[in-house]
Amino acid sequence: MREKLLLLRAFFKMEFITFRRYWMNSLGGMLTLYVIFLVLFGGYQGLRSLGGVEGDPAEVIVVGYVLWFFMLSTYQDVWYTIRTEAQQGTLEQLYMSIHPFGWIMGAKVVARFFINLLLVAILLGAALFTTGVTLNLDLLSLMPVLIGTLLSSLGIGFLIGGITLMFKRIDSYTQMVQFILIALVALPADRVLWMRLLPGSYGATLIRNILVDGATLWGLGVGNLAMLFAIGLLHLAVGYGVYTLCEKKAMFLGMLGHY
Repeated sequence: MREKLLLLRAFFKMEFITFRRYWMNSLGGMLTLYVIFLVLFGGYQGLRSLGGVEGDPAEVIVVGYVLWFFMLSTYQDVWYTIRTEAQQGTLEQLYMSIHPFGWIMGAKVVARFFINLLLVAILLGAALFTTGVTLNLDLLSLMPVLIGTLLSSLGIGFLIGGITLMFKRIDSYTQMVQFILIALVALPADRVLWMRLLPGSYGATLIRNILVDGATLWGLGVGNLAMLFAIGLLHLAVGYGVYTLCEKKAMFLGMLGHY
């Protein structure tokens, strides 16, 4: 356990140093996302104003966009790390560690979670200031639901990471995942039961219930929260299982450390 805590501490230190050293790049990324949000939100409001078209309230648009960014960041933290390590020729060194590769990636994701949380808070604050909407920022209720939702993103990240080990360059396909995540966040999982089984959809519905409708963690119910974590853990298990199969195949073919 002490070794695992030291690993987590090392990743926290690394992520903090990286964020501090390259804060200008992080700021540029946030500005880009903010401009994209302004374009999307402005276009959406323009469409609603034409002939009195009905649609989702502005609060739902803000929540959906910010949640999409968080899910996208979490998913990319896994597969992008695997791809970068393979490109740099250092992936095999991670496998030589005393820690299993799954623990290494888990520690990195946990450390990166807090950096992403800071970026999301900045993006959300800017979006709320721009649009003038208000949300129920109940962090005590929001954090467990958010963690359960991001488990599915981790599963997608490991799945894409495993495919990356085999085919190396799949950037054109990973760009498609960004748009798929948008659809998953927007699906009406509260009205269509089978959609709750899709990655992130049920969590997005519960998060909207908290932020927009003012629901509390106790109001959501233990059953809904348990279902959310069960779905998220299932996606994570499937994604990591696919990664493990690809990992063994890459080792057998001698492709693990080559790009």
